[in-house]
Amino acid sequence: MGNITRALEENSNRAPEKTAVSGSQISLTWRELQDEVVAVSKQLQGTGTLGLLMENSPAWIVTDLSAIHASVVNVPLPGFFSDEQIQHAIHDAQIDTVITDDPARIRSLLPGSREVSLKIAGRQCVQMFLLVDAVDRKHSSTIKVTYTSGTTGTPRGVQLSLKTIEMVAASLAESASAGSEDRALVLLPLSILLENIGSFYVPVLACAEIFVPDAEELGLSGSSQIDAEAFATSMHFIRPTAMIIPPQLLELVVALAQQKLLPDSFRYIAVGGAPVSIALLDAARALELPVYQGYGLSEACSVVALNTTENNRMGSVGRPLAHNCVRINEKDEVVVMGETFNGYLNEPERDTKDELATGDLGYLDEDGYLYITGRCRDRIITGFGRNVSPEWVESELQSHPLIAQAAVVGNNMPFLVAVLALHESQDFSKDAIDHAVQEVNERLPDYARIREYVIAESPFSVVSGELAVSGSPCRAVIETHYYEQIKNRLEVQIEQLL
Repeated sequence: MGNITRALEENSNRAPEKTAVSGSQISLTWRELQDEVVAVSKQLQGTGTLGLLMENSPAWIVTDLSAIHASVVNVPLPGFFSDEQIQHAIHDAQIDTVITDDPARIRSLLPGSREVSLKIAGRQCVQMFLLVDAVDRKHSSTIKVTYTSGTTGTPRGVQLSLKTIEMVAASLAESASAGSEDRALVLLPLSILLENIGSFYVPVLACAEIFVPDAEELGLSGSSQIDAEAFATSMHFIRPTAMIIPPQLLELVVALAQQKLLPDSFRYIAVGGAPVSIALLDAARALELPVYQGYGLSEACSVVALNTTENNRMGSVGRPLAHNCVRINEKDEVVVMGETFNGYLNEPERDTKDELATGDLGYLDEDGYLYITGRCRDRIITGFGRNVSPEWVESELQSHPLIAQAAVVGNNMPFLVAVLALHESQDFSKDAIDHAVQEVNERLPDYARIREYVIAESPFSVVSGELAVSGSPCRAVIETHYYEQIKNRLEVQIEQLL
């Protein structure tokens, strides 16, 4: 029996009537959660690989725990994936059973499957049985496969063992001082590994209450739409003590705090998934928000380093968690040593204790704090031979209230060009955008400043291929999409220089 299953049983025995999970429509005590998990795990008997396609809800949590309880490989299928990406994951992972609250989507992709209706934690779901090849190519210890699209449109299956997952969850619980009085809020899709482990498994280990409301209740829709009023109302109703947010949501949290529209309940707010600007972190600190930056990747089971209440250094992503260690190689690349992934699906297996070259550039200071400066493959070399990490410039751009998303390009160009997606709730003039870019440029050295920009036709998204699952921009795709506009802006600037 693994630590997560053991914790669930212990919580059910020690605090049977305490609320374990609260959704928009239903709440479950620890005893009710345990009973639901046992019931659904019986439905998984004979399943080889489970595909879980469901919106955030107590039913998602029950189904995921049921897969662990039944020792079934679980493949969370992100609802924000395109149909082609979903179909690829189903075939690539040889999924033979799907549990979903959106059966029409699976039917349209894989017609002819056998179906059984299920009610899980008050939610009407369907269990769909698919025909697959007989050969299973997964690592023998794999219990979960998380798909990450990386910088390409084709998702890759990262294989993780229960041992690795539980080790990371335990380290996170210790570092974040998770306790039974916590009220952990699930904001991001649970199909994202970081949310799955940090906002779900950690509270289970700590016997803390998990809040998993519908996205609409939180004011979240699509990939980047946020209703600030609904979000603030939910925060006051739930009064969470802990949550994980991306930088874009941190901007909203800071803005609400400045207007005194946030509750005083927060104990720990982890921010990660993309670079965070120092200006934004400074603004959060000035408001006494307990914001702590972290760093990780799916191949290292989501979290590598994290700032904590006791050890927090502004600008760093914290010290490595207890279960691993980090070194910097001769290429300035971050290398992780400790429990990591089993390998990608349908590729050679790897030892989980082998060193993992992350592809991220960084350095360690004299006290062991890790700093991330960019991606090896994303490093821009301008036409003047200057090296620039686009993530750094993008985070500064996105810290401005006008700019929702940014992608910076400039390889072999005389200067950097940004493609900007603006917050859709307001209509900004060119003068306002010019002023915003100028404000950001004043915080940057000359070689890293934006000389020209292009306004995106629509927000970057995973479906369009312009956004990776992690939330980082796929710059090559964006540069191709806006090639003509970028070329025109370069020509205008060059003409002005001549």
